[in-house]
Amino acid sequence: MVNMSILTIPKLADELFLRPIVISMNSLALSALMSYVMSANESIDWRPITICVTSDILVMGADHLKDNLKVEEFSLERSNTKNPRLTSWFIYARTFLTASAVLLALALFQCPMSTLFTTATFVAPALLWTTPINFKKFGLISRRLLGRSGADKHQPSTASHVLVIKRIPGMKAIFNGIIRGCGIYAVVFSVLLGSGNLNNTLPSPWNVVQLIVWSTVNRSCHAIMTDVRDFEDDMTAGVPTIPVLLGSIPKTKVILTACHMSVMLAFIENRYITGSCLFATALVWMLGKNSPKKAFLFSSHSQSLFIIWYLLTRHL
Repeated sequence: MVNMSILTIPKLADELFLRPIVISMNSLALSALMSYVMSANESIDWRPITICVTSDILVMGADHLKDNLKVEEFSLERSNTKNPRLTSWFIYARTFLTASAVLLALALFQCPMSTLFTTATFVAPALLWTTPINFKKFGLISRRLLGRSGADKHQPSTASHVLVIKRIPGMKAIFNGIIRGCGIYAVVFSVLLGSGNLNNTLPSPWNVVQLIVWSTVNRSCHAIMTDVRDFEDDMTAGVPTIPVLLGSIPKTKVILTACHMSVMLAFIENRYITGSCLFATALVWMLGKNSPKKAFLFSSHSQSLFIIWYLLTRHL
C-alpha cells in the first residue's frame, strides 16, 4: 500500500538517496569481508562489492522511486499543479539509478558468465517484490505459444489469479535473508572461483557456514525490525508481516532475541559474531514503533561495525 502523504524535498532525499545508500553499506561491508576471507591471497576484490552495492541501490531505489511517483500522480490529480523542485529530484534519482546500473554492468562485464546468472537469480525476485503477477496472463501466453489460442474463445471468463510476493506471509524476512545473506556469498564465490583466487580454507575464526547463517539470520531479523517500525500501518493495511501475524510487538522481539542468541551460541568461538549478535539484540529492545525511522538504520549495521573491527585488526 502506498502512503499518500505530502511529498517534500527531505522525504525524497531520504527515501531516494539516503536510505538506499546507507542500507547498501552493509552489503559493502559484508561483501568486503567475504571477499577478503575467501580469497587465496587475502585481498579485497572490487567486483563482487560493486555488484552487491549497486544491486542494493537499484532494487531499493527503484522501489522507492515507483512509490513516490504514485504519490506525485495522486497529488497532481488533487491540485493540478506541478512542483518543479520535486520534478528535479525525480530526475536526480533516475540519474543516480542509471549511474548505479552502469557500474553494475561494468562489474558484471569483468566477471565470468556464472556471476551474471547468480546475480540475476537473486536480484530478479527483489525487483518483482511488489509487482502483481497475473497467472491467467501466463496461461494465455503459454497456450498461444502452443498453438491453442482458438480454444480461449470458448472458455468462460474466470477471475484473474494475481500474486504479490510482498503479500505472502513472512516472505519479506525470508527474501531479505536469502538475498542479502546467501546472495552475497554466492556472488563472491562465483567471482573468486572464476578468477582462480578462491581459498579452500578460510582463516580463523571464520568458516562458510558461519558467514551464510550469520548473514541470513541477521538480514531476516533486520527486515522484521523494520516491520516492527511499521506495525500500525501494516496492521491497518492488512500486510501480513511477522509482527502483524503474531499480533504483538513484544512477542516479535522475543523471537528476534531467540534468533540472535541461537546464532551467537552456535558460533560462540567467533568474537565478531558474538559481538554483532549482542549488539543486534540490544537494538531489538531499544527500538520500537515510536522510534524515529532513521534510528532503525543502526539495526541494518549490526554486522558492519564488527566487520570493520575484524578488518582493522588484520591490518593494524
